[in-house]
Amino acid sequence: MSTVSRLIKRAELPREDDTLTHEELYLANYDLLPVPVENRTWGPWTYFLFWFAEGSSITSLTTVGTAVKNGLSWWEAWLAVIFSHVVIAFYMTLTGRAGAVYHTPFPVIARTSFGQWGSYFPLISRQIMTIIWTGVQSVSTGNCFYVMLHAIFPSIAHVHNPFSSQVTMTGGRLIGFACGWVVTLACCWVPFHKFQKLVVVKSAAMLFFILAFFIWVLVRARGGGAMLTAPSTIPKGETHAWLYVSQFMIQASNQLTFATNNADITRYASASQAIYGKVLWDPIAILDGFLTQTYDSKTRCGVFFLGLGFSFAQVTAMIFANLISAGNDTAALVPRFISVKRGAIICMILAFAITPWNLTKTSFAFTSYLNSYSVFLAGFIGIIACDYFIIRKGFYDIHDLFSGRKEGIYYYAGGWNWRAFAAYLLTMVPFLPGFAQICGAKNIPEAAQKIFDLGAIIQTILSALFYWGFCVISPPPGGIAAKWNEVEPGNDFVPRVYPQIDGVSVDDVEKGDMEKQASVATGAEINNS
Repeated sequence: MSTVSRLIKRAELPREDDTLTHEELYLANYDLLPVPVENRTWGPWTYFLFWFAEGSSITSLTTVGTAVKNGLSWWEAWLAVIFSHVVIAFYMTLTGRAGAVYHTPFPVIARTSFGQWGSYFPLISRQIMTIIWTGVQSVSTGNCFYVMLHAIFPSIAHVHNPFSSQVTMTGGRLIGFACGWVVTLACCWVPFHKFQKLVVVKSAAMLFFILAFFIWVLVRARGGGAMLTAPSTIPKGETHAWLYVSQFMIQASNQLTFATNNADITRYASASQAIYGKVLWDPIAILDGFLTQTYDSKTRCGVFFLGLGFSFAQVTAMIFANLISAGNDTAALVPRFISVKRGAIICMILAFAITPWNLTKTSFAFTSYLNSYSVFLAGFIGIIACDYFIIRKGFYDIHDLFSGRKEGIYYYAGGWNWRAFAAYLLTMVPFLPGFAQICGAKNIPEAAQKIFDLGAIIQTILSALFYWGFCVISPPPGGIAAKWNEVEPGNDFVPRVYPQIDGVSVDDVEKGDMEKQASVATGAEINNS
């Protein structure tokens, strides 16, 4: 065996079956298979607290501050957050049901609608956005570490600054960025299913820290004064109604937030004007401003502990919001070599490499990024949800999800489902002019820009309708199911064994599951295309 072959062999993930075909090596590894029963430990309260904890990140809170910065009053921004979370909750239900039943990650679920190899398209699209989002949150995490360090070492604010004035990064903040990045990277070595208790701890801790921060801000602002009764400030050329709608959609575009404490943060974003004479859209800038104004022992102590709490919140948010999905996506791209842990590490490295501080230099840049982010993902949500709830009616052939057989129902034409791609591309067309405007194009009609602002909702609906229409015109393999039939896999699931093909006794291979799967034949219209 040559040196290169030995290195490749060492890089491969361990596997029990050495007879896998070349195709199958790129369809499954331990992390992509259904979660073992003993690791299915997250209950309803865990998920409730998960989304509460998910919203307890500085990046999520910053999106509320930008609504005030961009012209809404504090209470209007509060309503935008509440309504957007209702929309997000609906999206979570659409995309989370299949994972809860079949215990497989998004990359595997995407195969059902896009095809075994076509699923790489939504994976790569989501992975690119996840890397960018991880970078954005890494900046916020670094800023939390910076203010904590600033409370201990005043000299960090005067470290040589190698950056231009065009970005918010400084030499001192880069030290905080590096500290936050290293701590988050170290968490990649912990199996993600073991973070269940951390969800509960973070939810309780952040409720205390955010409430303490809110009270302190109001005290420093002497109650906020007229800022709490200040009306909206409508930018020139905008209407009040459309300003609210656009900010609502920006909040909805931040699909990774779901928290009940954002109203308090909207209030402190407003109060910053009473403290500093201007609206600060970054809550950490408010906290660091306390040190700039008064560097006494009480202020340093308060900033340190709040910085510590926010640092903890950001690191855990990075794990739950970014690294789990990034790890799954990367593992699905190259499952022969990459596990979820390795995928999360790769994401962290790339998030550093893209110099994410350039994305957060202004409130406009930050919110523009959030809105454009949703344009690429909303179409996937509609297609996958339509496939599961309407076309398949809850039934996945779990064996075919990990099979490279051309006879498999998810292999379609060469591993690609043209129906999903046609629906996705047609859905994107109305939003391309608005996206071009975000990228700097000139003379884009105002109507096109407003359509783009509504992308997160319209795209989900359009993509589902297009996909359903194409499936009616040309039914996919397996046809359109006639009745609801969900089948949860057990611990005895063996992805490569097909009793009806390999001559293996059904009694030896997940008898119960096979009987349930066979029952779908009576309720489905078998219309192979």
